[in-house]
Amino acid sequence: MSLSIDEAIKKVLSFLKSIPMAPATVKYYSCCCSHVRDYCQRNALQEFSYKDAASFTAEQLKLAENGKFGKIYALIMRKAAYYVADCFETGTLEWKRNRYTITELPENYQQILGSFEESISGKLAEGSVYNIIHEIRKFLKYLEKAGCLTIQDLSADILRAYVIQEAPKHMGNYVNLTWPLKKFLAYVKKSGVALSGTFDFLLANPAPVHERVLPAFDDDETKAILESIDTSTKQGRRDYAVVMLALDTGLRWSDIAKMQLSDILWEKREIRVKQEKTDTPLTLPLTLRAGTAVADYILEARPKCSSPYVFLRLRKPYSSMLSSASPTKDLMGRYFKKNGIEHHFGDGKTFHGLRRTMGTNLVRNGTPLEAVSQILGHRDINSSRHYISLHDEMLAECCMDISMFATEKEGLQ
Repeated sequence: MSLSIDEAIKKVLSFLKSIPMAPATVKYYSCCCSHVRDYCQRNALQEFSYKDAASFTAEQLKLAENGKFGKIYALIMRKAAYYVADCFETGTLEWKRNRYTITELPENYQQILGSFEESISGKLAEGSVYNIIHEIRKFLKYLEKAGCLTIQDLSADILRAYVIQEAPKHMGNYVNLTWPLKKFLAYVKKSGVALSGTFDFLLANPAPVHERVLPAFDDDETKAILESIDTSTKQGRRDYAVVMLALDTGLRWSDIAKMQLSDILWEKREIRVKQEKTDTPLTLPLTLRAGTAVADYILEARPKCSSPYVFLRLRKPYSSMLSSASPTKDLMGRYFKKNGIEHHFGDGKTFHGLRRTMGTNLVRNGTPLEAVSQILGHRDINSSRHYISLHDEMLAECCMDISMFATEKEGLQ
């Protein structure tokens, strides 16, 4: 028996109650779902797909622009609509942060994209697979708009135009544009599809003129950030533990946010995680100050619930912070503002900067780069060089005294 719209809405509301969401929040979503019901009635819809949810959302956002209600309400209606669509599309409901914009592709492109995704899934980290598929979906949509309706019709001119269009969006790391394209075209060729030419010359990565080294936080900035966190509050205890863990272990945000209680071996004073980026295991020592901060959060501030994750949202549903927080904008931003630390794109003042700070401090204290690379979880020692900031004091020790050389140039005397 097929599901009706009303039954799907009841299923969504029951799911929200089971999380559990506050009664007022469930009532709020009930109002949102009533808009979905009205939309289905107006359009004579017996079922509600993701495509219908996208059309519904576009209509609500337009109404919000015209001042009928606020944009926040429209976005919550979007979430409710996609939950209803989940009932028809997958039959399962899960509380998570959704990415709602899915580009529609012609059937032949959708098939090859699906096959390509299957070929790299399991071989690359989940995050890498997502980023690659996102880039290739965008590329295939460009081909459709350019009139290239089959991959066999791809020409050097079309690929060149796409690369020129997208390159400015990847100024920080051009490889993020070329690597997915290389892997996709190699897969297409391996699959037996005859391409009209070779495109390697268009996807070659330019040799860097110089190695860019992003700065780390200096000692004063680090001290100011830690001291500005109010550890008398639940949020403060959580944030302090997160920042301290990043400073003392160098773990990435994704690995901290997804860390589970079972990953901490208190008796051995170790942390064992599977790195999100590389999908490889990593064991690190748990320092006294980081361990104390984490224990204080777990015992005094962490919500009492069955979630396996260490660091949780402050409000229900108590899910991992990964689903609800931006590490730089939300977490670090609170303490940047308190300390007058300005953050601009590309300046290195991000949550990831804590990882560079940890690596820099290790090198400054005489730790060999090979050991730093192991601690940061890098397979290649050269990857660690990008995380090491240069220190004027250390460079000064390497400078040769040139006072014995005579010079006539006034600025060098």
